[in-house]
Amino acid sequence: MIETTITLTRYQEPDDLVFKTLECLARQSRVRASVLFLDQNPGAEAEAFCRKLDSENIRFIYTPLTARSLSYARNTAITTCKTDTLLFIDTDAYADENWAYELASMLDRDDIAVTGGRILPEWHRKPLLLSHARVVNEQYSTLDLGEAELTTKKVIGANFGINIKRLGTDAYFDEKLGRRDGILLGGEETDLCERAVGKGMGIRYQGKAIVHHQILPERITYSWIFKRLYYACIGRALRGGKPSPSHSMSAWDYLFMPIVLASYAIGYLKGLKIRRLGR
Repeated sequence: MIETTITLTRYQEPDDLVFKTLECLARQSRVRASVLFLDQNPGAEAEAFCRKLDSENIRFIYTPLTARSLSYARNTAITTCKTDTLLFIDTDAYADENWAYELASMLDRDDIAVTGGRILPEWHRKPLLLSHARVVNEQYSTLDLGEAELTTKKVIGANFGINIKRLGTDAYFDEKLGRRDGILLGGEETDLCERAVGKGMGIRYQGKAIVHHQILPERITYSWIFKRLYYACIGRALRGGKPSPSHSMSAWDYLFMPIVLASYAIGYLKGLKIRRLGR
């Protein structure tokens, strides 16, 4: 039995979506875990639901939280966590029963500071043609490198974990990055991974740690994709360096490049301006 901590935060997601995620966490096997549910949209129903899910091995800790951002909530979880390892899952992702065990086992290895798992999409309506491009599909926080274990350079936010003790002072997320109300900024996990790699710590992909990411209808629109691409490149500019693909380009990427490039370019220039002004 492995001891670990799991955390998730809600900003505005509805109860029915969040409760399914909590239920799948209650079914995790071969772990003894505390689940820190940091609710940025608190309600009595959610707190009562957590109490109902408590068991001998999985304990739910419900905490109302001031609505700020995803990075703020994750940093709160890090300072609250009482175990060496902390696992992260989104409130619209449903984990297989061995998910926590596979991630926590990986993080128990001496050389691993960060690990991420397999993220399979659950489309709630037919995907747009543009989603065939890898650069677009990545905006839906999906990742499928198969069932093997692989060394990697970064993780995806819907399914990952960290060893807080091993990261030490680098166990934090930059609160200038990450999602907040109406702003689809990302890059906070990549920033953490870059700091870890820079100090010689290992990052590993565990294909047996699987979550199913719910792609809701409101995200399966061209307006959402272009908005997400725009903010993704703002985040890239804020982290420094030039935009570059995080994967090999497919034929679909080259085909749709003229369509997605405008959103990327505008976002990158906006991010450079924000960084220059120090906001």
